[in-house]
This record gives sequence, C-alpha cells and structure tokens, in this order.
Amino acid sequence: MTKSKNIAIFGGTFDPPHAGHYEIARRLARRKGIDQVWIVPVYRHAFGKKSAPFAERLKACRSFFKDLGPKVGVKDWEKRLGGISYTVRLLKFLRGKHPSSAFHLAVGSDAYRERRAWKDFCEVEKLARLVIFPRGSRSAIPNVSSTKIRRLKAKRRAG
Repeated sequence: MTKSKNIAIFGGTFDPPHAGHYEIARRLARRKGIDQVWIVPVYRHAFGKKSAPFAERLKACRSFFKDLGPKVGVKDWEKRLGGISYTVRLLKFLRGKHPSSAFHLAVGSDAYRERRAWKDFCEVEKLARLVIFPRGSRSAIPNVSSTKIRRLKAKRRAG
C-alpha cells in the first residue's frame, strides 16, 4: 500500500521565475505536513497570455528552484496533458495518478481574486485545499512581477 502524501502544487507561467515564486516554494517546502512541492509551469495559458516556449520556461524553473532540495520538484504535467492549461484538469489528472495523496494548491492573492474566471473553480476547491499567499507591497513575499522583468529585459536589449 502506498503511503498517503500531502503534495503542494504551485502552478504558473513562470516567465521568468523570480524571487516571489522562489519564496512561495520555499515556504511551502518548510510548511509542516507538506511532503512534496511540485512546481508546474503552464503549457498554454487559460487566459491566452503569451509566454516564452514551454521548454524554455521548464528549463528555467528546474535551474531556478533546484537548490530548494529534494522535496521540491519541477514537473512537466501540463505538457503531458497538452492543450490549454486548466487547474481543474491538472488536479483531476493528479488525483487519478495519486489517489491516496492530498493536494494543496498554492495561489497568490492576485490570482485568487480572479477565481471566478477560472474553469470550474468550485471543483478546484473540492480537489485541493487552497493555500493563499498575499501579494503586494505589504506582503512578506517579494513584490516582483514577471511582466515587469520581461519589460526591463526588452528595454535593455533595445537601448
């Protein structure tokens, strides 16, 4: 019989991964009762957000999160599923693969505010316990934006 595990899922575009992402993963890994943290880059964003190629983002995540230790892993589940990345689809897939595990879904407060736009959010809440991390200037999580990082990089290249 397989031992039940508590697995934290931290999904996102990670284009690029940054200090805020790192701090969330670090906190999840240190949380009592969490056995594993799985970083899951989206394959195709559900809201049509443009991003760097999946392979590039996956490689960046593997490099970026590697020193958090063996409890934290970067998974290519969304590529395996293909198509648009819906959290509900990922959670159903993982529950099928790991029926004895309990899933915890890490969500930034900014993403949580958009939950009504998510596909089948009520089902997401049934499949995983939400772990909401505050975002913004008053949060202990670094207030960093991947969008701003990309803009800065583009400015440097242009000028």
